[in-house]
Amino acid sequence: MFDLTGKSIVVTGAASGIGAATARRLHRAGAHVLVGDIADCAADVAGWGCAFRRTDVSDPAHVAALLDEAVERHGRLDVLVNNAAIAGVHDMADADEARAARYFGINALSVLVGMREAARRMERGGAIVNIASLSGARGTPGWGEYGMSKAAIISATQTAALEFGPLGIRVNAVSPGGVATPLSVAINGEALARALEVLAPLGREGQPEDIAAAVHFLASDDAGYVTGQNWFVDGGWSVGTTVQTLGKILA
Repeated sequence: MFDLTGKSIVVTGAASGIGAATARRLHRAGAHVLVGDIADCAADVAGWGCAFRRTDVSDPAHVAALLDEAVERHGRLDVLVNNAAIAGVHDMADADEARAARYFGINALSVLVGMREAARRMERGGAIVNIASLSGARGTPGWGEYGMSKAAIISATQTAALEFGPLGIRVNAVSPGGVATPLSVAINGEALARALEVLAPLGREGQPEDIAAAVHFLASDDAGYVTGQNWFVDGGWSVGTTVQTLGKILA
């Protein structure tokens, strides 16, 4: 199921967290996976059975070179997973133009460039999966600058799906809720995990593997009629509050 045997796949921002879990899972499904990250994680990536190229996604030339290497290694590019991102908590009252521009450059513009360059190299169709965020679809206190950059990804995903559909290229987004990654732990500590135990209908914090599973399906031919979608993988957090949760809060 969701076989990826022989597919040429690029995953950005895969040194740790969601990207690492995704790269490992796609490789286990039979794909040739090339990881691009600004951090030098070549030794770790080799241990997963994947290849590595140091990549700064804020530089369009780096993104193009990463995708070119995938084509050179395997003769084609089948799937691009745009995962690289930065994050931080900042109140809107303290919004900083330079910081917001950096979020857009790394989180959103890199996705725009990645989709453009991937479409130019996917001669026989393919799939693009963009990692957005629940914060890009609903207001989240403290995450305004980050959320704006992720909202841009959701919009660009929908437009790209319309424009690339005639080329046989599917474009989808995955929007995680709270996920236990090194970045989220550094920002939130254990507070997010405790909050999700109460607030998420499934009663737990998400794991990188939960997001990787959604990406795996969207990257596979089994999702051949799925495009232009933004999938929430958030334990039900975006849907609402359960009666049990309300009881805990009131108590």
